[in-house]
Amino acid sequence: MKYLLIFSLATALLFSCKKEEIATLKTELENSGAKVSEEYIIACAAGMRDGFMGDAAHPVSMSFYPVAGATNFRYFETVGNNTDEMDYGQYEEVIVNSVPVFNGYLRRFPLKRATNRWGIVTYEVNGETRICDPVHIKVNFQQTVWSPNRITITENGVTPEFRWQSYPIFENAIHFNVVSDSNNNLISGTYTQDTNWSFYDLSNVTLNIRDVNPAPSLNPNSKYTFTLMSVSDDNWVTTFGQKEFTTP
Repeated sequence: MKYLLIFSLATALLFSCKKEEIATLKTELENSGAKVSEEYIIACAAGMRDGFMGDAAHPVSMSFYPVAGATNFRYFETVGNNTDEMDYGQYEEVIVNSVPVFNGYLRRFPLKRATNRWGIVTYEVNGETRICDPVHIKVNFQQTVWSPNRITITENGVTPEFRWQSYPIFENAIHFNVVSDSNNNLISGTYTQDTNWSFYDLSNVTLNIRDVNPAPSLNPNSKYTFTLMSVSDDNWVTTFGQKEFTTP
């Protein structure tokens, strides 16, 4: 009877440990059986130690672009940043709900820890799993700079020109520009390697996340917001700024 009790306790402990085991990205990909898509997820992170996007409890936001039909948004991160960012076995899942940005055209995970680490977003679309490139969360030693004062908007009817000054200390790889209306709907979303962009000129656009026909347009005598995120090679937002403007 004594040995039976010990066996029962050991079995219960074993199942309890399995139940509480934290899923890693590697094991989740191996166990799901879903094909990993060759298409990647556009994602980046931004943050300030004392809070970001109006919430001091969540100093970091992991933002991503969900393509049409995307489901099952999940987030994984490493314990620290002194690791091989391509080793999916180092990424543990964090149970956190994503919230809509620009009325759902983009989404973001609000994250609590103000520590440096690597993060990855996954979701499913058309029966396949998509994964973003590793994102280096650097909130502890390179927090995102709030810089609306470095944005200049030149009126030109319904085709305004946007310019911004980069900080020389940051090695930005690309700049993400969004124009949204007064209801926070995303009108355009473009990436450029230049520090200027004119609406709606695609000649210097590297990537367009709202490629629609007819092309997006602005209305006269209307209020809009320009949002700028400058992003480093490892997908960390170095500067973030927003500025309102009105078309004549």
